[in-house]
Amino acid sequence: KDAADRAAAEEVAKGLVSSPITISAKVGTDDRLFGSVTTTEIAEAIAAQTGVVIDRKQLRLAEPIKTAGTHTVPAKLHADVEFPVTVEVVAL
Repeated sequence: KDAADRAAAEEVAKGLVSSPITISAKVGTDDRLFGSVTTTEIAEAIAAQTGVVIDRKQLRLAEPIKTAGTHTVPAKLHADVEFPVTVEVVAL
């Protein structure tokens, strides 16, 4: 069962690593966001854009994203499967 879970997590990882996730947000001066982008919003965007449902707790974000641009968010779907998810925050 553990091997099957790991294989499924690796398949999800391959799909998410290759395609960046785009999130639109209101941006003020110096590319600073009004508010921030959290793991909940990232998980919802992943589900909407790729059809892959992952729990927000599987995303390792040290602090919420507060600037526009490209960010790398580590995701851990299984004990042996950790990979980066590219998140592009663009102006709304």
